[in-house]
Amino acid sequence: MRRFLAAVLSSSLPLLAAVPAAADAPSRQVEYAVVATSGGIARRATVRVDFVGGSAEHVMRVNVDEVVDDSTSRHAYVGIEPTGSLSAADVLQLTSEEETICSMMSMESEDLAGVSIGDHWEREGPVPGGRHHTRFSVLGVDDAGYVEFAVSRDLQHDDGSSARWRGTMHYDANGFVPATITLNGNLSAGDDPSMGRNVAMSIRLLHDTFKH
Repeated sequence: MRRFLAAVLSSSLPLLAAVPAAADAPSRQVEYAVVATSGGIARRATVRVDFVGGSAEHVMRVNVDEVVDDSTSRHAYVGIEPTGSLSAADVLQLTSEEETICSMMSMESEDLAGVSIGDHWEREGPVPGGRHHTRFSVLGVDDAGYVEFAVSRDLQHDDGSSARWRGTMHYDANGFVPATITLNGNLSAGDDPSMGRNVAMSIRLLHDTFKH
């Protein structure tokens, strides 16, 4: 059956507990290996997400750093809402992979206790430069607390372009973070996917200071 959004930010305690007094000092860091493929060319990167705080509006605040395989780096400061909506100072700050990681982080606001195969729900709201509509369906739950989801994610951008992603996510319900995300997508300058290009992303959790 449908799981309801938690009404308070207390569900985020494993992510935000013991936030240091120093401004923007992380309470927790997770690190992901990312492979993004387009036109047969793979881009590899490491993405680090530092949890630095929350707000009375239930918004998680994170710093996102990415180092790609050519040693160039990117940085963004992102607000994550329980709906998977995101805010950032610059539309161009986030890659598709960073945006996906951050949006899926919001799953921690769901009550996943007792979910079973076939449970499904959807979320929508703003992301930098557009809006997202994401649907989840439970494919399986194991004894270790991992939930497998089928994910369908559509993005409509303010410039008229669109993106459609389909795939799966393994979510660590005990650690409150995605363990793996594997999506195939189509990026189009308009609404017609036949005019777009096919892309893919593979994301895998490497390290979590909450557990190590």
